Amino acid sequence: MFEKYRLKRPAEFTRLVGVSPGTFQIILDKLEAEILRFKQQKPIRQRGLKSSLTIADRLLLTLVYLRQYHTFLELGEMFSISESYALKRYTFITARLLKALDLPNDKSPTTGNLTLVSDVTEQEIERPVRGQRSFYSGKKSDAR
Repeated sequence: MFEKYRLKRPAEFTRLVGVSPGTFQIILDKLEAEILRFKQQKPIRQRGLKSSLTIADRLLLTLVYLRQYHTFLELGEMFSISESYALKRYTFITARLLKALDLPNDKSPTTGNLTLVSDVTEQEIERPVRGQRSFYSGKKSDAR
């Protein structure tokens, strides 16, 4: 999935993911180092089946979720995994990202002089310019 996103123009990539391709690569390098460190500390985590998703795909899944707030069912469909596995990967990568980027691990987005800002602004919904009368009668409904 990341390979498909990587081929997009940088402005398009940024709009979809929330970070520029260069920033994505920096985060990915730090995340890979953190996951390697985590697995060395807990060698039992290396057993079992290997994930069908690369670390880049897992990071992309996490950033797409944070940017667009898809449901995990939708993310599972996008990445060809189950809904529960999408949630599991998101939870794991989020915890590793907090450590890799040296962010505080609490529920508050602000701590001291550090402020975490996530760009999730609303997109304008296009409405019909002509023929709106067919969608709206002008009457107020009394919803009781």
